[in-house]
Amino acid sequence: MPTLKRHELAALWQAIAAGDAPPVFLLHGERYLCREVAEELCRRLLPEEPQRAGNLHGIDGDQEDPVATLHRLRTFSMLPGRQLFRIMDTRLFYSKEVAKTLWEKAKQAHEKKELKKAGRLAGQVLDLAGLDGEDAAGELIGLSASRWRTLLGFAKPEEKMEWFVEALAAAPPAAGNKTAKAADIADLYMEAFEKGLPPNNILILIAEAADKRTRLYKYLDKNATVIDLSVDTGASTAARKDQDALLEDLIRKTLAGMGKKIDPRALPLLLDRVGFHPVAAVMETEKLCLSVGDAPNITIDDLEAMIGRTREEALFAFTEAVATRNLDGALALMSRLRENQIHPLVIVSGLRNHLRKLLLIRALEAQNDPPYHPGGDFNSFQRGYLAQLKAARPEWPKMLAGHPFVVYKLFQQAERFSVAALKAALAEILAAEYRLKGSGLPEEAVLENMLFRILQPPRQQQVAARSRQ
Repeated sequence: MPTLKRHELAALWQAIAAGDAPPVFLLHGERYLCREVAEELCRRLLPEEPQRAGNLHGIDGDQEDPVATLHRLRTFSMLPGRQLFRIMDTRLFYSKEVAKTLWEKAKQAHEKKELKKAGRLAGQVLDLAGLDGEDAAGELIGLSASRWRTLLGFAKPEEKMEWFVEALAAAPPAAGNKTAKAADIADLYMEAFEKGLPPNNILILIAEAADKRTRLYKYLDKNATVIDLSVDTGASTAARKDQDALLEDLIRKTLAGMGKKIDPRALPLLLDRVGFHPVAAVMETEKLCLSVGDAPNITIDDLEAMIGRTREEALFAFTEAVATRNLDGALALMSRLRENQIHPLVIVSGLRNHLRKLLLIRALEAQNDPPYHPGGDFNSFQRGYLAQLKAARPEWPKMLAGHPFVVYKLFQQAERFSVAALKAALAEILAAEYRLKGSGLPEEAVLENMLFRILQPPRQQQVAARSRQ
């Protein structure tokens, strides 16, 4: 059966309604779409809610023992009706061919402060490399370029990889069989499919990334129902068009489900503010619908009132308030972030990354060649000091990539902190992170204490530092 795309599912729904339900489904691609289509598939295969509650077996692929799942799949059930085995994040289709995709997705998720997702994907990269244990992340980062390519199938990135360790720290440990066993397990699955499953048992496999060259994928592509829900996540015009089309479809379906319409002029603004985040697009649309009450239409004014700044903008404003030593502003912005369900570890991570930049800048300012003169204007900074500094450094730190004016503002912020104060601030952030993860203290109290200690006057900082020694 040919692979189906997200716009080609009507025929499948009709076949299921007519009683024709294939025994095996594979859904792969954009995670949100996979979850949505899988839920719709389960509703159609088990239309009665009571039956769905008892006959739908959800399995986490990160925690799964595939052999145990296969045993359950091949066992006749004592319960009447269809038995659905839905495996989220299956690793049966992982190989070195998808390692680079997982790595890039993990990095993008970390950059967007989606630490749980980044940690999940980073853990999958470790499994593909066959590494485990407490220092698995350090072992991976320390691999030689040739060994890296041997284990993961792509060139070792030249970037700094602290983000990888941070992502893993924010994710719960995974259990289950390692991906290295996937090839052997795939043979067991294909053998079971060839012999035939019990008539009412149906397997639904869901994977964010899948190597189409694996034997199991090729087998399912010929003998099962494969649904490709991939979306080009690049920055090209074609990719952006595909992304916007998907988000518009999700937004319009959400609006229709809540009996609302949106001003055509407001739709592009909504797309721009949520970015390519399908979950965010649906949630923000639902919030808009609820915010307008009984009004049938959502206007630009409604959009401005409900969806102000994006999370990234709010985090930027928060870190800038800290960097300018504006305690009142930092407390207010932190409260707003928490009201918008931003996880405290995301707040801590964003602040740590910003203060690391300031510490790097303080180190650059301390160099005598070229000499740095505080308080200079932007033109002098850009044409004089910054140009000389970049010329003196063979490699410009990626941490300081960006428009010269942004770098200029960072240098201005760094002037407000001594090197000792920045080191002490990073220590306070680390302490706050430990407290958030294991102390049981109220999250707001931990965050507020962190801000007070970071932004207390320099003399008080020295006293506090001595008291900790």
